[in-house]
Amino acid sequence: MWAVSARTGPRYSSHHLACQGVIHERSDDLYYESNLPQPTADKTARVAIDNLILEAARHGVNSAVICNTLIYGHSLGVKRDSVQLPRLLKQARKSGVVRHVGPGQNIWSNVHIEDVVELYTLALSRNRPGTFYFVESGEASFIEMTIAMARALNLDAPQGWPLAEAEAEWGYEMANYGLGSNSRVRGTNARELLGWTPKRTSVVEWILEEMV
Repeated sequence: MWAVSARTGPRYSSHHLACQGVIHERSDDLYYESNLPQPTADKTARVAIDNLILEAARHGVNSAVICNTLIYGHSLGVKRDSVQLPRLLKQARKSGVVRHVGPGQNIWSNVHIEDVVELYTLALSRNRPGTFYFVESGEASFIEMTIAMARALNLDAPQGWPLAEAEAEWGYEMANYGLGSNSRVRGTNARELLGWTPKRTSVVEWILEEMV
């Protein structure tokens, strides 16, 4: 999670980029920008920062909170890979078995990195101060994504991993939140306020055709 502030004449522009950790509930509930859940105890500080950024709009700051979902795709910058799927790929290549946490039925909203970059660019010029944005263009379950990964790697069907073993490989935070939870959101603000139109909408297609 990081923030960028740029001076714009006598005022400031602050775009705060929040990861989607606040939505990590083990359920199939959908969340919207107008209906955010109460954070779990370990995420309250992050949400407090979001609220401070949004409140700054009352003081002449062109502020926004941009909340990403699972980002996929190869970056054109210094760091090529994102956070979640590359961990699954690394483990699969090391062990010869693609794994997901538990039965893999948990679902995450997602977005391609190229569409994320486009949204950031639009937000810098078209943002409505004090706006919260979910960044998503689709969703998929981890069983769908790991099946595609196994096919791309020419490996057998993916296998479920008990949480304790997943934690040993990926750590508590990643195993429980990043790879073992549901995180389903719907974002309309970027589309309606910024004119954002994502072009890449299938993470499964990207895994099959481009990831490996």
